[in-house]
Amino acid sequence: MSIEIENKNTRKVLIFLLGLLGLLILVYIIAFPIYPELKYRFIAEPTIEEQITETKRIVEEIKLEEKETIVSKGFPESEYKVSANRLIIAKIGVNAPIVETVNEEYGLSQGAWLMPEGAEPGESGNTIITGHRFKYLPPNNLTFYLFHKLAKGDLVYILWDGEEKYYKIEDIKVVEDSDKSILDQGDEEILTMFTCDPIYSTKERLVVVAKPNIN
Repeated sequence: MSIEIENKNTRKVLIFLLGLLGLLILVYIIAFPIYPELKYRFIAEPTIEEQITETKRIVEEIKLEEKETIVSKGFPESEYKVSANRLIIAKIGVNAPIVETVNEEYGLSQGAWLMPEGAEPGESGNTIITGHRFKYLPPNNLTFYLFHKLAKGDLVYILWDGEEKYYKIEDIKVVEDSDKSILDQGDEEILTMFTCDPIYSTKERLVVVAKPNIN
């Protein structure tokens, strides 16, 4: 009898533990995707000066990693092998390789895709960069998850062929997925970045337009 009671108690404990584990997994699945949003809300929005400081810190890390790659192959293969060119938006935690390819799927899967229809950074014309809003479990430096937190005046940094380029955000808008006007070219040097909007939909595009920061 005592053995039977012990077995029943053991089963109850196992059922309870499995239920608790299932609940924790469910909470994790629900909460983890919105973690960056919650984290951002509880942290003071960085000033322009703080964005510059953070960007410089990231750039120094990249340069050190690049040096280690040349000297000792010390840089993590993954991102540096994709591209040494980088897109950094310190305010929202973006630090992604800029991928040059005609293959959209590959470009977006590896980081920030430089669309072949646009100009190269630093050239006259419209440089067009796009990225996934939500692909990998956030927080992730390769996605534009917090793109909606950007505002006019925020800074964007591009490392391109070893040259540093700063841009200041001038315009933010939402357009239909079918709107191709954001790809238009002109003589003025501008940077157009876009991603899906809202986060879990491809119905519209959240577009951020920036111009070279002369100051």
